[in-house]
Amino acid sequence: MVKKILKWIGIFLLGLIVLFALLAAYMAYKQSEYNETALPYIKKVIPIISEWNPEKSRPLFVASTFDNVSDEDYSKLFNWFSELGVLNSMDEPEFLKVTSGATVREGASTIVSYGVLAHYENGDAQITISLLDLGSSFEIYHFNLKSKALIE
Repeated sequence: MVKKILKWIGIFLLGLIVLFALLAAYMAYKQSEYNETALPYIKKVIPIISEWNPEKSRPLFVASTFDNVSDEDYSKLFNWFSELGVLNSMDEPEFLKVTSGATVREGASTIVSYGVLAHYENGDAQITISLLDLGSSFEIYHFNLKSKALIE
């Protein structure tokens, strides 16, 4: 009886190990797929956004971003971000995750997310950027910037 229980526990643990190995292989495949396309895009758009010009940045975002944000609030946000100053450099973006889903309104979509540490004139900022994969290009689906320099 004990042998049988130990055998099933061993099979279960082996199954978990195989599952985690397959998951790791899948994530590595997805990461390498997007590293070739998303990384150059991120390296191009973060300096553009970091000019803190709302009109220059607007075309980079998914159009629905502005459904619930007034032009005035969008400009205020960029004015607040401008307190960081000039972008000096940024670290290599790190792959976070890729999610796929579908909605009745928007259809199927794939969102790929990266994190990057950006070094600005007045302090560092941790940026999380999520991109909508359009096949041959991307649009910014979500942009989050965290910096202690903005709360001082």
